[in-house]
Amino acid sequence: MTANVAGRREELGHTLIPLALAAGVVRKKVYDDRRVTTGGLEGDLNMLACFVAAMIPLYEYPPEPSGPARALNRSEVEGGVFRNGGRELRFINGRPAKYNLAVSANDIAAIVALLKDPEHSTRILSRFARRRAQEAKVWSERLIEQATELRREARQLVVHARAAYSDSSSEAPVAAAARKVSATAPADRAIAATPRLT
Repeated sequence: MTANVAGRREELGHTLIPLALAAGVVRKKVYDDRRVTTGGLEGDLNMLACFVAAMIPLYEYPPEPSGPARALNRSEVEGGVFRNGGRELRFINGRPAKYNLAVSANDIAAIVALLKDPEHSTRILSRFARRRAQEAKVWSERLIEQATELRREARQLVVHARAAYSDSSSEAPVAAAARKVSATAPADRAIAATPRLT
């Protein structure tokens, strides 16, 4: 069976880098560490973090280290102001600040290209959108395969359960069915919510 949604989250987690680090990489590649704003290094990183967050999906890690990252909706970011070199996103309307922000390292090239060649931003964004669409298509195909496999296993479970109930032995029917299924089906069948591709 193909990788499940939890596997997708683990794969995504391996490509994420802190937003502040991404802003620093963009500053180095585009401006060669030259000053961009009048706010010094921290001001530069805050400005670039804002640009990055506006152009590509932004993720947030939960406070507990073992939790998976979650894609943020635009509404969750709007009205925020980056501080501390892109490490914090604060809101003037009293909403709680966000700290553990990240972006996909695979998306940084699009940001660098946009800043280096703004005249061709439409073409660059189109190329980026096509790549995102291809990734979404591949993942949707995997989910379809997984759903098919889960339906097959559900049918198999029904067959085993019926056989167990018709068994005249003294063994509990449900326990017998569970043992028969566990002998043939992989253990991990949990499906978690997939990160939204925006």
